[in-house]
Amino acid sequence: MREYINVLIIEDDPMVSYINRKFTEKVPGFKVIKEINFQEKRRIEFDDLKNADLLLLDIYLPGEDGINLLKKIRASNINIDVIIISAAKDVSHISDALNLGVVDYLIKPFTFERFKMSLIGYKQLKRNLKKKSRFNQDEIDKLMWKKVAVDQDISSPEREKNNIRKLPKGLDYTTLNKIKKNLENKDNKLSTLEIAKNLGLSRVTVQRYLKFMVDKGIVTIEREYGKIGRPRHYYKLTE
Repeated sequence: MREYINVLIIEDDPMVSYINRKFTEKVPGFKVIKEINFQEKRRIEFDDLKNADLLLLDIYLPGEDGINLLKKIRASNINIDVIIISAAKDVSHISDALNLGVVDYLIKPFTFERFKMSLIGYKQLKRNLKKKSRFNQDEIDKLMWKKVAVDQDISSPEREKNNIRKLPKGLDYTTLNKIKKNLENKDNKLSTLEIAKNLGLSRVTVQRYLKFMVDKGIVTIEREYGKIGRPRHYYKLTE
């Protein structure tokens, strides 16, 4: 694998293409080598795919369906990995994309953290595949199941233990892990305000994550009562 993972973007919206490029350039180890704007160019030449390792592909393209384009790419035996980035949420498109071997599927609009998770997961997968020429079943299982558990202490085993298979809408694993790490790095329990200041987050955001973590048994609440007023709530990791 090259020092950089070369990325090709195929998108019909210039603004979305720009965002995809900027997001990609913020992730270390990736370089956008070409953007193809379907508003200007409706036919893809296979030469466009040369020197690219990863294709960020939209589905709804004028004059060409992204799934049909992907079928042509697969039929031509071009060795390129694909991440779908699309507003298409229907089962048919998602199923077709998975059958055609995409490494991830992002639904617009998406956050940078989710985009970053996708690229880092892809990079780690490619790096792991380069390490050995043969794998046993346990190693394959780790490759397949850990590629989406990226840069997180709350990884697959712990998610299963705490029944964290899917986060509620508006929460993401990266922020969840930051809060968990912040609690790990302190000997004493922390308040919502202290965590918010440490991480540069709003109190409301931190409260949402802490409530989720309490519900899952990841952290516990301790209440301290003063002489007057409401009790103060402090949070610490469950032992």
